[in-house]
Amino acid sequence: MPKRAFFKLDEDKKERIMRSAIDEFHKCGFEKANVGIIAKNADIAKGSIYWYFENKRELFLYSVRWTLELFMKKIDVKTPLKDMDVFDYFLSNSSERASLLKEEYTLVLFSQDVMIGKFGNLTELADHEMWDLADKYMLLLIDAGKRKGTIRDDIDDDILVLFFKGAIYKTEEFIFKKIQEHGFDITDEFHKELEVMINNMVLLLKQGMGR
Repeated sequence: MPKRAFFKLDEDKKERIMRSAIDEFHKCGFEKANVGIIAKNADIAKGSIYWYFENKRELFLYSVRWTLELFMKKIDVKTPLKDMDVFDYFLSNSSERASLLKEEYTLVLFSQDVMIGKFGNLTELADHEMWDLADKYMLLLIDAGKRKGTIRDDIDDDILVLFFKGAIYKTEEFIFKKIQEHGFDITDEFHKELEVMINNMVLLLKQGMGR
């Protein structure tokens, strides 16, 4: 986690640092990522990085969390969390992934780097950072669904999270491969193709989790 000094920065400066770090980690991996380049691209002194983070490892792990939090914020703006259940989230998250690729290209690729294990020995820690946050978010969605009556209440929440997590992971992996096959060209026709697939996945989820 960042040091207290980082959280005292204004939002623009925090975002500048994180985007610079994510760009460098995506391009170079963890070992070859250069803190000096991260600082330069963020328009801060190199020593400031260590004023905000204990070391490069902590900066990397927070980059994973920051990326996921940004995606969640973007989805939450479209459909507030308090109004969503897991099905609403799945529709928003998966369909937004294609749109996010256009506006947040590097962040999407960085999150994929984490999921495919690009960061070697740090993969397990990065996965933990990503899924620790995601699991808490999914539990809130499941609780909302149970209160709304759209999610089965006869199955333990942890089992529901495990089931839902597997669906999200494999679906996003499938979507990303499809996007790669299309040369990262998100046409209207391709977007409609993804929407059909996502809607079918929601139907399958509802058969397992829904009421």
